[in-house]
Amino acid sequence: CDRQVGGGSHDNNQGGGQHCSRWMMWAAYIDPNYSGGEYDEYFGDNPPGTLDCHSPDSEWVLIGVYRQEFYQYIEQISKHLWAIDDYEYIVALAGLEYMTDDECFGVGYDENGNQLYASVQPLEGGSFQMGLYSDEQCLVLNTKTGYTYDDFAEKSELNLGSKDQTTDDAFHAQAYEYWYDTQEYTLTNLNTVYDDFKYCTSCVDYPTYQDGYFIGDDGTDDDDLINQCWKFYSHDSYNC
Repeated sequence: CDRQVGGGSHDNNQGGGQHCSRWMMWAAYIDPNYSGGEYDEYFGDNPPGTLDCHSPDSEWVLIGVYRQEFYQYIEQISKHLWAIDDYEYIVALAGLEYMTDDECFGVGYDENGNQLYASVQPLEGGSFQMGLYSDEQCLVLNTKTGYTYDDFAEKSELNLGSKDQTTDDAFHAQAYEYWYDTQEYTLTNLNTVYDDFKYCTSCVDYPTYQDGYFIGDDGTDDDDLINQCWKFYSHDSYNC
């Protein structure tokens, strides 16, 4: 609780600053061996570069370590990496909707009538789920109750955003299945989709999307590409 969320934060701190923020740690690196090949440097046929900055044997150079407000981290990736009909995009939006952007909020009462609060619960290895807590800062995990977040949260209707132009009924039926399956307290599907980001990934989103649709013609023009590291840094991210 070294920093309370203030004005301008996307995370919704309903309690006037009394809740503790959840953070996602991320680091930025540069490749000292980069030869100017842009996308093909790492993703072309027989690429000369290797995205291995997560490896202790990597030659990539660390330039900074940051903490990102948790909801922002999940949301910023979802906005720019996937098409509206991609499984990953649907799962990301479903997970965000189910966890909500509230920092720590009362959801109900345990078997003995004590107040229960909900928030993101960090797990070993960088995974997460929705946990139930005994205090209004969501620091003391309630390990005695038989309830889970699912007993209090409601699954929401499919909502792919205001730009959704899809009209295919078969697609919407499949998308709703993905959406519904994602909205459960372990957030297993969401964790799986974001597993890749535990490892070295390019800062540049290629191609780049905005809320499910290409920026520009195909999301690959230089002026259309989004630097995800800058997106993180400019949206509630702080130096460690």
